[in-house]
Amino acid sequence: MVKEILLYLQGLPLATMLTALFGVLTLLWAKKKIDNTESQRQQRISAQDKFLAKNTDSPQDRPNRRARKKAMESIENRFTIIRRISLFSLIILWMIALIFPYIGNIPATYISIFAASVGVVVGIMARPLIENTIAGIVISFSQPFRVNDTVIVDGHYGTIEDITTIHTVLKLWNWKRVIFPNSMMLSQKVINYTKTDLFQWVNIEFVVSYDCDLDHVERLVKREVVNCSHFADYEDPRFWVIGMEERSFKCWVVAWADNPPAAWELGHEIRSKIIKVFHRNNINASKVEFNFSPEAIDPPKMK
Repeated sequence: MVKEILLYLQGLPLATMLTALFGVLTLLWAKKKIDNTESQRQQRISAQDKFLAKNTDSPQDRPNRRARKKAMESIENRFTIIRRISLFSLIILWMIALIFPYIGNIPATYISIFAASVGVVVGIMARPLIENTIAGIVISFSQPFRVNDTVIVDGHYGTIEDITTIHTVLKLWNWKRVIFPNSMMLSQKVINYTKTDLFQWVNIEFVVSYDCDLDHVERLVKREVVNCSHFADYEDPRFWVIGMEERSFKCWVVAWADNPPAAWELGHEIRSKIIKVFHRNNINASKVEFNFSPEAIDPPKMK
């Protein structure tokens, strides 16, 4: 049996043998790459301790533990599908490469009919599925966002709860879910607050009258920020005058928070304290606005 196989292999062209060897090596490399990527995603989720965009007492029992388990299952299921699709596609390409030297023996009419039929089916019936599947695979490996990242997508603020091969689930701060097709997630702007780290620079904008003493306003605001429980004292709060209007001037106070949920709470604390201290000191402020960062879109507002 072994002798017959060796004799058969000796009769094959060198190009065919090299193609077969290259195909086997490619399959092994692809499987190892997918397995390593899956392991890295699972290790990252295991190290996470918070899975919410905003601190809250959940009605669920042990919500972080449940979210971690769900994320681990999501990663396992997603990479199982990716592994099957990738290996199947590579095997098909490998087989085509192997039979390519002999394709001249097949009548051109049959090849044209087959290619046209496949093109029609893929182009019309399976296009959305293929687009979202390819986008899901690209997202899984390029990581513009990951499970448990805090993001803003299409004006919605929340955390990435699940990434499948077809769609991405965004868990909003109020526990609602928004489901986006992966092709849409890959093509539109996504603001990711936790891409490289968890730290957030929170800025509060307010407008005060020219009748107020600017130095006094700065001292009061900085003092209140430092006394906030969610203030991260990596550096002192910053105070800037960023605009001048006809009857008032616009100010920013900026401070660090350890993570997005803490930034949400810090913004609430600063707004509340500013309103109270301005009221006690008879300082006229026309509005107080909150941003996670100067780039944030559609921030919560208080007027």
